[in-house]
Amino acid sequence: MFNIDFKKYDYSLIFIVALAVVFGAMMVFSSSVIMADVRWSSPYMFFLKQMIWVAVGFVAMAITTFFIDYKFYRKYAKIIYIIALIAVVAVLIFGVTRGGAKRWFYFGFFTFQPSEIAKIAMVIIMADFVERKKDLIGEWQGLVAPVVFLLLIIVPIALEPDLGTPILISSVCFALLLCAGLRLKAVLAGAGAGALLIIAEIARKPYRLARMRDYFDSIINIDAASYQVKQSLYALGSGGFFGKGLGKSEMKLMYLPEAHTDFIFPIIGEELGFIGAAFVIAFFIYIFFKGINISKHAPDTFAEYLALGITFLIVFQALINLSVATGVFPAKGLPLPFISFGGTSLVINMAAIGILINLSQYKKDRK
Repeated sequence: MFNIDFKKYDYSLIFIVALAVVFGAMMVFSSSVIMADVRWSSPYMFFLKQMIWVAVGFVAMAITTFFIDYKFYRKYAKIIYIIALIAVVAVLIFGVTRGGAKRWFYFGFFTFQPSEIAKIAMVIIMADFVERKKDLIGEWQGLVAPVVFLLLIIVPIALEPDLGTPILISSVCFALLLCAGLRLKAVLAGAGAGALLIIAEIARKPYRLARMRDYFDSIINIDAASYQVKQSLYALGSGGFFGKGLGKSEMKLMYLPEAHTDFIFPIIGEELGFIGAAFVIAFFIYIFFKGINISKHAPDTFAEYLALGITFLIVFQALINLSVATGVFPAKGLPLPFISFGGTSLVINMAAIGILINLSQYKKDRK
């Protein structure tokens, strides 16, 4: 805990994130109202749940912004990592199964997804490692500990099964190590090993093989794309420049699955057109450059890489989600940060952005 000087923080970042979260809640309502009414006879079900999580998220963001100094995460980095590791293993034993995946703990009226905690825990442990062992990162032996940390976290997540989150976490970790001075040969070796593991995971599940087949066929013929991707592209294409108008999407009328979660971006494009989609993309570009700038002025190496890791985590996830929605990447189940429906994801992302805002109070120039 520490004394609060409210003048030191970057309020432009607070305002932009708050605006994105409110916009996301509005789009969750628009994209889910018909489906919720048809399936559960409760048109406001997802919207009301999202508003509860928005309130919890703002509380989490306020706590990590104003009441927890970044040194807390350095002091307890290993404990945070161990808690996350225990959680992703425990969910395989005690978690609930939905849609063939065992990713959630069920606590009566809400669920909790441990893999979201694992994302930020990996960023914290990697920032801690870089600060303590930066001299080793340029050497091959410097890869041992990061790879062990990474595998221990992503293997249980992959067994849920969930392939998108391990890819995201691995990408963020290697990006951090590359910024810290990891040799390009090591990056390529890691990428090659990762590609082999991804191929093995894809081959292990028939539905993943079907997705990859549809994806490669769609490169030549878009009509061969998966149903979700085709409906997503139809939604984006039909929105035009100005969109059909808020609430006037046709694809949300049970045509586009997961319209309020993984595929909310196409609904934005359909209802608000190119302008709405461009504003969403501009938001994540803003987060990227703001995060880089905060990292540049961080007071020490741990804070520098903590800021970088949080920035990469949010922006990479957005990039994957937008790439899936536009058919650039094969279908993967990752929500759009701050905008898609989802309790754990929203709260953790808002807590993470709170850490970034907390770091914005420092103005020290670093290379």
